[in-house]
Amino acid sequence: MLSQFQILAELAADRSSWLDIRHYPPTVTCRRMLRLADFAAAEPSRWNTCHMSWECPELSFRDIAAITGRGMSVVQKHVAAIDLSDAGDFTEGELGIYPGDALPAWLRGRPEKFDGVAPSLTYRRGRRLADFAAAAPKRWRAVRYHVTYPDATQPEIADALGISQQTISNYLQPFRLDEADDFEDEIL
Repeated sequence: MLSQFQILAELAADRSSWLDIRHYPPTVTCRRMLRLADFAAAEPSRWNTCHMSWECPELSFRDIAAITGRGMSVVQKHVAAIDLSDAGDFTEGELGIYPGDALPAWLRGRPEKFDGVAPSLTYRRGRRLADFAAAAPKRWRAVRYHVTYPDATQPEIADALGISQQTISNYLQPFRLDEADDFEDEIL
């Protein structure tokens, strides 16, 4: 089982610079980032509770319930681990192929909790992507479908998703996921 919190830990531990394709995170990490965004689009309220719980470990369920205006039992259900794994994208180490100490460094010593000190660029981008998916789930699904099936026409995407072709056309317009703290990207 690979939970939403394990994916957040993997994103936080990744130290890729994203300068060019050679410095991107491993493909497995990128796939998991997309699955986290799919989870956020499917359950935006749960995503918001999960990332608040991850980023603010000092908050109790009662505190999160008060901040979000949800009941404590809802918060407990929201932060329960769910399985986001896909057998097709496990690393060799996670499948047990690395013998003993040959486990790559990026798989050793992953943080169990968000340290909050210097979130990695991969974590910030993954979080931004999941926040976008949670805020605009229909647009996320349209973009995801378009990327997954690049030969699909806009009318075909509209048909598959049950959305008008004009809406699909609007959703597929270029956009940027900007964030105020992007100045750190320049430093790296």
